[in-house]
Amino acid sequence: MKHYLLLVFCTLAISNISGQSDRHKYIGINALGLTTTTLNTNYYFDIKPFFSPLIDIGYTFNYEKSFDFIGTILTPHCKCGNNGFDLNKQSGTYLKLGALLNLRKTFDKENYFHLGLFFTNSLINQGCTYQTLDIIDPFFPLPTQLSHTKFIFGFNASIGYEFSIVKKLKSSFDFQVSFPNKNYKDLFGYRNYIPGIGFKDFEGYWFPMLLWNLKYRL
Repeated sequence: MKHYLLLVFCTLAISNISGQSDRHKYIGINALGLTTTTLNTNYYFDIKPFFSPLIDIGYTFNYEKSFDFIGTILTPHCKCGNNGFDLNKQSGTYLKLGALLNLRKTFDKENYFHLGLFFTNSLINQGCTYQTLDIIDPFFPLPTQLSHTKFIFGFNASIGYEFSIVKKLKSSFDFQVSFPNKNYKDLFGYRNYIPGIGFKDFEGYWFPMLLWNLKYRL
C-alpha cells in the first residue's frame, strides 16, 4: 500500500509541475515493445533544457507469445530446464516514473544525448506447468499447473540519443538496465520477463532492455 501511495503522490507532483511549464510536451510509444507483446504510452515535458520528467505506463499481454529478437541479443534465452517450470504465461502492467537529464544547454538543440533514472512498479501474472516428482515412483514426473501474481518494483537507469524527425515528431534510442527488488526471486524459475523492467535468464542480476521511442509534440 505504501508503494501505491508513493506513486499517487509522485504522479500528482509531476502533473502539478507540468501544468506550470510552458515548454514542449510530448506523448509517445516504445515501438520495440510490440515485439514483447507490450503496448505502452509515455508522456514527458521539458522544464529546463537539461531536465524532462517522464511518466510511462504499459501492459504486456503474454511474453511467452512474443518474438523478442532484441532481447535474445541482450541476454541469453536458454531453452534449458528452468528448474522444472514450463512457463506458458507472463503478462502484467507497469507504471514508470522518472526523468531524463538532457545533455544540452538550450531548447534550440534538437539532437542530443540524455541520461535517464526511473522508478518502476510492475504487477506480473505468471502461469506454468511444473514437473514434480512422484513420491511413490520418482522416475515419472507428474505435471502440476501453477499460477501466481507478484508485485515487483525496481530502479532503472538508461542512456540514449534523441533526435528530431520532422517538426512535431521526435525519436530516441535508449539502452536501459533495471534492478528489481528481491521479490523477483519469487517468480517461477529463472527465465522471467517483468513488464517495464525487462527479461533476464539465469545469468546476472540486472535486466537489460532496448527502447525505441516515437514521440509527438502536443
